Amino acid sequence: MESALYSARIGDSYSIGERMQYEALLRRIMEFTIRAAIARSIDESEWEHEELRHKGLGALAILRGGKAIWIDGELYARELAEAKRERDPRFEQSNELDPVLFERLDCDLRERWRRAGYDVPCLMHDMKKLFTELERDASDRAAGAREDLLAELLKV
Repeated sequence: MESALYSARIGDSYSIGERMQYEALLRRIMEFTIRAAIARSIDESEWEHEELRHKGLGALAILRGGKAIWIDGELYARELAEAKRERDPRFEQSNELDPVLFERLDCDLRERWRRAGYDVPCLMHDMKKLFTELERDASDRAAGAREDLLAELLKV
């Protein structure tokens, strides 16, 4: 069992989840995605929802044990070199290179979506296909609920 605690954010101000185990992180990302797609289906989406839809997992800032996880090795190396030139140890203390984490998140989330009935491609760079399927499902279910309510009320 993994003991590291993860946090996920979109932008500097919107938290999807703070200091949670990996499995809880997966659930929170799925929950946020579902809520975002439903909000979008009724024209109530927020900028965070659109960031996730357009950028996929790339929209998330993931922290593990308080350290920001980087997936771009070249950019990480440049920032690390700059910090070393400036003799600033804070970069290494608060950042970590781990592109495999995002690959794992993508794989595990796609598997969960598959088990829920949604066959989606890679989620790393956008979630448009997943959002489309979720929005369509939410719309169909809402229409069914409206028809059920109508039928129930007409029985009176």
